[in-house]
Amino acid sequence: MGDKRGTGTEAGSVLRQAAHQSHLGRLWRRAATAVRNSYLYRWLTAEPDPEVIVIDLRETWTVGPVIRLLDAVLDRLLPALDDSRIATVARAGGSYTLAAPAVVGGLAVLGVGLLLTLVSIAGGTLGTTRLGLAAGLVIAGVIATRERRSWAEIRETRPVELLVAALEPPEPPDESEPSAAPTDGKRDPTATDTDEPDPDPPEQEGDTDKRPNADQ
Repeated sequence: MGDKRGTGTEAGSVLRQAAHQSHLGRLWRRAATAVRNSYLYRWLTAEPDPEVIVIDLRETWTVGPVIRLLDAVLDRLLPALDDSRIATVARAGGSYTLAAPAVVGGLAVLGVGLLLTLVSIAGGTLGTTRLGLAAGLVIAGVIATRERRSWAEIRETRPVELLVAALEPPEPPDESEPSAAPTDGKRDPTATDTDEPDPDPPEQEGDTDKRPNADQ
């Protein structure tokens, strides 16, 4: 039994060493290092900074005048823009997108696939790779247009909830919670002194009740 275990351990170590030194192992380590050094990974795993300093740029000497100038310009342009046709079309597009986001996305993907096909045919570069990519985009767009649910309904599905929970930044610590007991050697004024003896402990009461019977 001991020889079999030793042989199995040696074989496992040899396999692990071979996998570690293989091209696939080096490629896996490089991919893992790139993922750990990426901005998205560091943003998802970063701890919230409890000491966040908020600076009002309106009170600064450099950026403050620029912000006030932009506020004055926007206060005059926004009322006129709100009544324009561009704003009406934008609001209608936003409402339709929220009512059927999969349809809008499917139409966009379908348009990209058709545009890629036309550009490739016009340029004479329509090969197998581009044809397959264009066909995949067209099929994906057609499938997406069959989804008629609104954004509110899609938001309640399990995959979307998991995706939002994974991309949501961590919540900052709650400063209203009471802190732990001080450990700097200071005594709590409300704590009772446990060194003073109890004036009337229970054991002594029992002894006083038994003494008269013993004397009798």
